[in-house]
Amino acid sequence: MKCEYCNSDVDLPFRCPFCGRLFCVEHRLPESHACPSFRREMKSFSRVWRRNQFSSSRRITRPHCVFRKYLYNVMSPIEIIHISLAIIIVALVGASTAASVAGFLNPLLTSLLVVIFVISFMLHEIGHKLSAKYYGLWAEFRLSYLGVLVTVISIFTPFVKIVSPGSVLVYGWADREIIGKVSLSGPLTNIVLSIIFLALNLFNLGGFLYRIVYLWGFIINAYIALFNLMPFSILDGAKIFRWSRHVWAILFAVAIAFILIIYWRLH
Repeated sequence: MKCEYCNSDVDLPFRCPFCGRLFCVEHRLPESHACPSFRREMKSFSRVWRRNQFSSSRRITRPHCVFRKYLYNVMSPIEIIHISLAIIIVALVGASTAASVAGFLNPLLTSLLVVIFVISFMLHEIGHKLSAKYYGLWAEFRLSYLGVLVTVISIFTPFVKIVSPGSVLVYGWADREIIGKVSLSGPLTNIVLSIIFLALNLFNLGGFLYRIVYLWGFIINAYIALFNLMPFSILDGAKIFRWSRHVWAILFAVAIAFILIIYWRLH
């Protein structure tokens, strides 16, 4: 197929969740192909948000209204739907993966492993969102058709697991440094989680059950960090590499060291 922006040949095109057109990897984001549907949605969202802000100041304040107002200021209703569906899909992949470790005979252990699996993936995306917000960019999580398909297939594959139901879309002006730092926040979150789980495992906090949970958390986050730090295509590593090769090299070396620790601990 051909990219509908630059007309280049594309084997696996990306469909824009806003306008529904197909693009190559360079023009998949809304700001890269000047998406008109995205701009209309942003204007509509801004009008609704300002109207809700004005009307909410004149209503009687109730606890659930305050919570809903705060939640909608952080995430839009459509983002809440996309994140909820992503959590369900990732949890199913986590359940199929955890079953090979704990089996369904131990529901408590399996549930803990699934929770850590979901948290590890979602905190990665939340890291991207918060860092983009810090730089004044619009950022929301969206599912992708190809990502959902690959992730659903991973539920049934016994060994290969590719979990990427969607990503955080970022809109606004950003130079190479800002893009690199926003991309850095995801793998860095998983590296920090890996260190926490490794420390808990090495210090033998809790019984044998908890040691399995800690080791599982360390393994999952180490592999997420290593995969996303690969300097290829649309992965975070490519954007970090273009911004700072030194930062990328340090993080990639840490991720490789974690993988070596995993093999040492398991053997």
